[in-house]
Amino acid sequence: MWGVKFYTSMNPAWIAPAAAEAHRLGLHVHGHVPAGMRPLDAVRAGYDEITHINFIMMQAMPQDVVNKANTAARLEGPARYGKDVDLDSPAMTAFYAELGKRGTVIDPTLTVWEPLMTSDGSGLSPEYAPFADVAPPAVVRGWKIGGYPLFGGLTRDDFRKSFAKMVGLVGRLHRAGVPIVAGTDGYGLELVRELELYQQAGLTNAQALQTATIVPARLAGMADRTGSIAPGKSADIILVQGNTENDITTLRKLHTVFLKGYRLDAAALRTASGIRGMPH
Repeated sequence: MWGVKFYTSMNPAWIAPAAAEAHRLGLHVHGHVPAGMRPLDAVRAGYDEITHINFIMMQAMPQDVVNKANTAARLEGPARYGKDVDLDSPAMTAFYAELGKRGTVIDPTLTVWEPLMTSDGSGLSPEYAPFADVAPPAVVRGWKIGGYPLFGGLTRDDFRKSFAKMVGLVGRLHRAGVPIVAGTDGYGLELVRELELYQQAGLTNAQALQTATIVPARLAGMADRTGSIAPGKSADIILVQGNTENDITTLRKLHTVFLKGYRLDAAALRTASGIRGMPH
C-alpha cells in the first residue's frame, strides 16, 4: 500500500483537494492533524487514518490549543486539559460514532506518550523495563527518560491522569467500531507494551493482538497473504513461551521465529543483537 502523510504545518485549506487527488491516485491519506483543524475536520476532508492519540484528543481541546497544534501545544494541550475531558460526553460519543461509521483507522502510539507523561525519571518506562537486565548497558542508559518537563503549575500526577484519559479514549474508539492499528514510533521493542495498554483500555488479548496482525494487513490490502495463520499465507510466524490468551506479555518470550518459511532460533537472534537472555 502506498500513501501520503500530512503534518501539522500543512495549510488546512489544502487538505481536501490534496486528499481528493491522493485518492484519485489510489493513495492512502493519513498523518497528523494540521494546526487549526480538529480530527473530525481532517476526516471529513479526506483522512483515512490519524496517527497519534494526542491528535484524537484534540477533538476536545480548547481552540487556542488546536490553533497551535504545530507547536509544543500538540503535547502540552492534551497534558494540561486531557485529565478534565469527559470521554463519554454526547459530543465525544458522536465523534467516535462518526469515525466508526467512516471506518477511519487510528494509530494511537500510546507508548510515545506514556514515558513523556508518566515518568519521573526514577526508572525505565514500562516498554523498556522488561529488557533492563538483558540489554547492553549503553542501550539501557539511552532508554532513561525523565518525562516531559512540568509547566503551568501542573504536577506529574496531573500528567498521569491525562495519559489515563488517552488510554480510555482508545477503548471507546474500539467499542465504537473504529479500527485500531498498533504503532510505536520507536525501535519495535515497544510493541508489546502498546498491546498491553490496549488491553488496559478494554480490548481482549486477542483483539489487542489483531491490532498488530490482521487489522493492519487489511489496511494494507495484504490480508489475503499475511496477518493471520492460514494455508497459503506467508509463513511469518512466532512461537512464544506461554499462552498469549492469558498473558499478552508472553509475546516478549520468543522461542522460534519463522520468516518467509525459514526457521530462526530466537535465542541466537537475541545473542547476535546483544541481548543477554529472555526479557522479564
